[in-house]
Amino acid sequence: MEEKEMHKDLFELRFVHLEDLIFHETCDFKRTQKLAEEIGRDGHLKNPVLVGYTNPDEDQQSNNGKCEKWLVLDGVNRVSALRLLNIHDVLVQSVNYEDEKVRLSSWNHLVFDAKKEEIIERIKDLNLEVSSCPLNWRKEALKHQKTISYFLFRDMSGMVVNDAGFTPEDRVRELCQLIATYNGRFEICYLDSETHLLSVFDHFKRSSAINMIPRFDKKEILDLAQKDILLPFGLTRFIVPNRILGLEVSCSVLSAQTPLFEKNSFLKELLVYRIKTKKAKFYQESVTLFNE
Repeated sequence: MEEKEMHKDLFELRFVHLEDLIFHETCDFKRTQKLAEEIGRDGHLKNPVLVGYTNPDEDQQSNNGKCEKWLVLDGVNRVSALRLLNIHDVLVQSVNYEDEKVRLSSWNHLVFDAKKEEIIERIKDLNLEVSSCPLNWRKEALKHQKTISYFLFRDMSGMVVNDAGFTPEDRVRELCQLIATYNGRFEICYLDSETHLLSVFDHFKRSSAINMIPRFDKKEILDLAQKDILLPFGLTRFIVPNRILGLEVSCSVLSAQTPLFEKNSFLKELLVYRIKTKKAKFYQESVTLFNE
């Protein structure tokens, strides 16, 4: 297989205009500001933004650089940071959103230093239905259409939160309100949904509660994004094969008024050179990064 075709079979990289990107989640403004400072100081963007397209039978990018809207799967803070810096183009890795290999998982929220009673009272103030629910019933509770959240507390008591709405839009609105009761007030971190729950409180001594949120499906995410209805940041986790990391691009390239087709022609030659000179490594196993 020739080098020019090799990378295309493994991954798709290209430059796109920021105006052609749509979000499915809000940005974390503090993180966005910090990233903007880092990018402005370092002069480059680390890692391509992950985006999805939904019409694989059509050419996503014509000669004049215009395309259908790309859905940002991972990188909303980086895109928002570039906008703060008045940069108009970005390097993306594009995947077919409808491909079954593109999987949608979720994050759980681990909340620190919050009292159980305070969390419950804040949620009740939203006029949401709150009821006790044992840990061994959580999976059934999370499958229920009305459930928007399940809380597990340090004392191993559980609580299910049900919404009062009937549409995905209602669910997102109430979910935003619920997360706002602790996000920004208390420290939180994101846990993989497959994390063994019973060991979390032992590993994190200051942790007080885990908020588990039912998964949205890919169609729901796309429909909401097209209506400009955004999920709270830190819920969705898209898993794709052959994810590209460690490919830096200079802000001077992103800011240049060069047409996209010229930038992308240069990019193809760069990728071929990197592969020929063994400066690209392909990992099949899972990788844990500590420098993100």
